Amino acid sequence: MTTSYKIEAVKELRAQKKLDREAEAEALSAQNAEVAKAHAENLARIAKKEASIASGAGPVSEPEPEAEPEVKPEPVAEKPAAKKAAPKKKGRPAKKS
Repeated sequence: MTTSYKIEAVKELRAQKKLDREAEAEALSAQNAEVAKAHAENLARIAKKEASIASGAGPVSEPEPEAEPEVKPEPVAEKPAAKKAAPKKKGRPAKKS
């Protein structure tokens, strides 16, 4: 037989799973909205370029984002690694005569 505290635990787990599924669905819909927005922007950019090419004005180049200057970290002096002694070769045991 099932005791009351086990039944309560199952009810709480089901409620928690339901909340988790709802949160996951919201996150997925937000992600899909971002993807759709990016896709629409990309299609608008492509349509603008195609219209420019069709009118004979030639392709329109978009200004490229300026790259930030790279900051090179100061070289750190590396310590030479200590050489490990080579293991002794065991070889074949000497023949007994």
